[in-house]
Amino acid sequence: MSARDEIAFLVGSESRIAILRALRDHPHRPSELATECSCARETAQRTVSAFVERGWAEKETDDGRYALTAAGEMVANGYEEFEATVAVADRFSVLLANVGSVVSDLDPVVLRRLHGTAATSDNPHAPINRFLTVAGSDYVDEFRGITPIVSRIFNEAAERIIGPESSVQLVIDERVFETSASEYPEDLTRAYELDQFQLFVSPKRLEFGLMLVDGHAYLAAYDDQGNLIASIDGTDDDFVDWAERTYARYRTDSYTPSVGDETNGETSKNPFEQNGS
Repeated sequence: MSARDEIAFLVGSESRIAILRALRDHPHRPSELATECSCARETAQRTVSAFVERGWAEKETDDGRYALTAAGEMVANGYEEFEATVAVADRFSVLLANVGSVVSDLDPVVLRRLHGTAATSDNPHAPINRFLTVAGSDYVDEFRGITPIVSRIFNEAAERIIGPESSVQLVIDERVFETSASEYPEDLTRAYELDQFQLFVSPKRLEFGLMLVDGHAYLAAYDDQGNLIASIDGTDDDFVDWAERTYARYRTDSYTPSVGDETNGETSKNPFEQNGS
């Protein structure tokens, strides 16, 4: 049989999956499997026999108990992993559909450990509220971000948490840089005036938002109109490491603009020159 046939056999009956899981826990007689898995004894016996034929199970003792083989253990564990991955894909479907390929190297096991938020008809502002919660209201030691939009909410949240000693880095794309200069010139000017602020411009259009604030990582998804519609966040070490690598990759591929870049050639002092950036 092909692998597809074997998968179809296993998932073709809830009792088969339940029996596979029960045998993984410890050896069972068919009668015990029938009771534990709420199926007929004939179904349990037929399923165990099918597992034996496939090399997934074997009779362990003369008293009629069956146990999984190494192959059966692999099938059971593989099915659990697949089921969990499908559950994660369903749970974070809105985010995964709107952040592009950036999450292609993010382990689904890590995703399962994170806090997820999505906009709903009952609570369309849930992701925005979560962003504000993660950002907090106290001064932070370090703030690094990637944003594909210009947002007054983002600007105001950043202004609250960036203190005199905060280290701030922000990656935006060229479209956002131009919009910031035209729609929020005062915010951009204040940002340039901060000695600890560094701005990087990506030549590629950004499709997601990312924030790293004092060991907490936050990934955001936006719709085509620039509305924040879903996010995941947490302090999980693996997720923070992924966010660190992702941020570093996009920062490396970006450039540091001069103040005059957004003012049609009207140049002024580059605030990064004094820091050697």
